[in-house]
Amino acid sequence: MPAIRRGAAVALTLFALFGIAPARAEVSEVKIAIQFGLVYLPVAVAEAQGYFVSEAKKQGLPDLKVSVQRFSGSPAVNDAVLSGNVEVGAYGVPGLLIAWDKTQGRMAVKGIAALAAHPFILDTNKPNIKRLADFTDQDRIATPATTSPQAILMRMAAEQEFGPGQYARIDKLLVSMPHPDATAGLLAGTISGYVATPPFIAPLAKSDKIHAVITSKQILGGEEATGAALGAAQKFVEANPKTVAAIVAALDDARAFIAKDPGAAADIWIKSESSKMPKAEVLQMLSDGTLSYSVAPTGILKFAHFMAETGEIKHEPESWQDVFFPVLGGRKGS
Repeated sequence: MPAIRRGAAVALTLFALFGIAPARAEVSEVKIAIQFGLVYLPVAVAEAQGYFVSEAKKQGLPDLKVSVQRFSGSPAVNDAVLSGNVEVGAYGVPGLLIAWDKTQGRMAVKGIAALAAHPFILDTNKPNIKRLADFTDQDRIATPATTSPQAILMRMAAEQEFGPGQYARIDKLLVSMPHPDATAGLLAGTISGYVATPPFIAPLAKSDKIHAVITSKQILGGEEATGAALGAAQKFVEANPKTVAAIVAALDDARAFIAKDPGAAADIWIKSESSKMPKAEVLQMLSDGTLSYSVAPTGILKFAHFMAETGEIKHEPESWQDVFFPVLGGRKGS
């Protein structure tokens, strides 16, 4: 019997007798779906600087190809992940919690790594609006999606403003719009409110027609929460542990790059999103602490508790680790 056939026969015999299967190769290509904004900069930097490729090589995966696609809103990202059109998706934290809650026992979607904590600011173009209660039924507040962090924060704010159980009063005012469209709409006056995030807070802050009504730090009791995280299905993560480890390591590399050279990082973001925003504005937000890049999430349990109380998720996690795969190890989060 030729050596190759003998080897195959031995492998099959071992599998039959002891359940020992030959090692399976990991994927050769990973598609990552992200959304719009500076929170997704680590992914753009990791792609532009070749960190995904270099970290994959360290893991013994010399041929891994990583491509990045952009979507608007967690529902679109989740559809892409569940359909298999992408392997890894960038969810807003509420979107990740919903995916984790609804796919338990099936695809079991969980987080791989957080991206950044940052402010969310409810801006308005109406001088008479000083608080949430000043918005009328004729007003509209833009958020990326009904399950976005922005929408959940508005419901939290509504309950704080109007009393326990009154969170849904804000829903009739919320409209879903991509960030660039919402920024333009608020400046043009076609909408009266928009929950802005970096970098879109910058041009709004410069306008004398726009002012802030409430911020996420006020809503969350003095801290900023992670806005988005990469997630994937359990089957993919378990079948590709080295690939997943390389993705997390590449994001760590990207975080270090952003801290060391924010000017180059700003150039990468502007090019990746074809943004017309002045580099000086992007650079300021990367340098002044507006964003805190980290693969460990913060504030996720505050979102989870509120969403469990309001019935948006059925299972409330006891720890942030319940919602993330063990690839993050012993990192500190909340």
